[in-house]
Amino acid sequence: MMWKGSNSYDSKQRLKKEDLVMKVFYLISEMYELSDKESFQDIEIPMEEIRSHLQAEFGVSYNSNQWIYTQLRRYEEEIGVKLFSKHKGGGDKKNFSISVYEDMVQFHQKKHLYVSQKLKVANGVYDTIYNFWDTQFRNRPVRLLLGAGTTIYHLSDIFARKSWESNMRYDIYTHNLGSLQVFLNRCINYQHVGLSVLNGTIDPVTYTIVGENLDFFTDKEFDFIIQGTSCVHNGDLYIESHEERSIKETILKECRGTKILVLTKHEFIDRAFPDTVPYGSISDYDYIVVPRNRTEEKNGKGYELRFEETMSRMNPEIKNWQYSVYTTT
Repeated sequence: MMWKGSNSYDSKQRLKKEDLVMKVFYLISEMYELSDKESFQDIEIPMEEIRSHLQAEFGVSYNSNQWIYTQLRRYEEEIGVKLFSKHKGGGDKKNFSISVYEDMVQFHQKKHLYVSQKLKVANGVYDTIYNFWDTQFRNRPVRLLLGAGTTIYHLSDIFARKSWESNMRYDIYTHNLGSLQVFLNRCINYQHVGLSVLNGTIDPVTYTIVGENLDFFTDKEFDFIIQGTSCVHNGDLYIESHEERSIKETILKECRGTKILVLTKHEFIDRAFPDTVPYGSISDYDYIVVPRNRTEEKNGKGYELRFEETMSRMNPEIKNWQYSVYTTT
């Protein structure tokens, strides 16, 4: 393959379907961040704009809008879930637009939502752990517990890639099947990575291993425990799944180690989930990592306002151009 530049491909080269889907979601995520829309699903993008973006940013030329959409549909068929909705244009069949499918509830759907923000957060967590390793743990592997959620999936992808680039060693414990899939599917440096998983049954919706006996986690002491959540309301944390709620609460309350909460800020909602009780609160964590969004200065979106209100008593310990790291102490 010939390279035209560090971020572009030869014009004859076609992206793999998975890479194409990721780049389309990243573009939608960036458009959402810059817009005044409250919902991710409110972003509707013309296929012609996607086609032009792929050419301008990556040097990849596609002959038609329909060819791109066909690749997106084939990827949906491969993973067995719907990701996009198609919208007709004004009388010309060649001109149409797409938006994110409105009912994104399964893991393989949700991992594509807010992808640019999740990648910023994942980089923030990796940098935080690396800085601790560089000063405290160089003589031994860092012991990590990776919880459920799609931001953890993207973090796992960074760990897998960095296993060849960095001398940091880590022993990873998880019940996140997305994370497990990353480490098994990628060619990683197993001299730097140890991997252990919880014994239990598979929840196909959340893509986690669930089980009543969590001694496998609670009997150990971790350097870092990283978790996400579905909802934050008045500083309290909520999750839809009863089984996952039980695991999250046990990990949060009984597992030993520095606890990191990963958020995209979209979790901050104006009302709690109905018929659910919180499993913990933001103050139960030692660090909270969130993305730095280009629109946060405007404070125009509801979730940004709720985030600022909830975090008003905390100051970010680290402010990177991609992320902020808050401490609760």
